[in-house]
Amino acid sequence: MRLQLVSDDGTVTCVSAVGHITQDAFNCEEEPLAQLFGEGVYGGRLLLDLSQADYMDSRGVGWLLKCHRRFRQAGGMIVPHSVPPVVRDVLKVLHLNELLCLADDECAAREKALGVPHA
Repeated sequence: MRLQLVSDDGTVTCVSAVGHITQDAFNCEEEPLAQLFGEGVYGGRLLLDLSQADYMDSRGVGWLLKCHRRFRQAGGMIVPHSVPPVVRDVLKVLHLNELLCLADDECAAREKALGVPHA
């Protein structure tokens, strides 16, 4: 898994995850978002673009849940979006589509992150 900063406007940070979403790529003690942005990232609003993710294993699911928990505890929010079918199926089988704040695309993710009600 490779994380790339797409944009940061001071209100919302957009990050793209590329490749296999698995924790095998880094040490269990490490958390890639904290490494890239510092621990303060969890108090903000982060849009996680998964459109370039081609695989997610149980360790990747664990990482996503750990991030979700850290953001909630810090008063922030992570919104995964543009989830490809292979990854969405994994999340759906585990009923995580009900727990995670998933969005269809970046626009919908931004609306969720900023608390914009749907029309």
